[in-house]
Amino acid sequence: MKGQIKDLIIPLFITLLILVVLEIISTALLPAFGIQKYIIPFNILIVLYLGFKLETPYLAILILIVQYFHSFFSIEGWELGTIAGIFICIVISYLRDLIHFSSAAITITVTQVFQVVWFLIVSSLFYLKTGNMGILVEKMWRFIPESIAISLLAPFFFAIFDRIWGVNSEGMLGGDV
Repeated sequence: MKGQIKDLIIPLFITLLILVVLEIISTALLPAFGIQKYIIPFNILIVLYLGFKLETPYLAILILIVQYFHSFFSIEGWELGTIAGIFICIVISYLRDLIHFSSAAITITVTQVFQVVWFLIVSSLFYLKTGNMGILVEKMWRFIPESIAISLLAPFFFAIFDRIWGVNSEGMLGGDV
């Protein structure tokens, strides 16, 4: 799919609304229920979806926008996530023909693998930026349950995003096949 920018605006707006609602739930409501150390990274799920399902020259801009909106709710900032997201989407573009989301188990597994790659990229960049390895070890122990939660939610959210973005079963936008 080589989508035009006008075809991406409405799905992106809806996706950003979903991201904001999920970020509010993750950053405000989870701590209210006593889950204070964990914040579910829904931005990674959205970026992975965009990388897996959309083939557009505007993908880097979409990732930047998603990461920018995520930065309103995070102290991590948008730059490391944008770099990691673009790098991962480049890798995904080379592997796209090999990745088929034929079952929930495959979706969960592939999502988990790419979250590990995301973590390694962001951690490496953060280490290069700060030189502090101690904070990365602490972040790794939080990453494990957060990434498992996102992987388990991936089949459900990918189905929702397929409807929002108009992606058919082959991973292409409807009408552009």
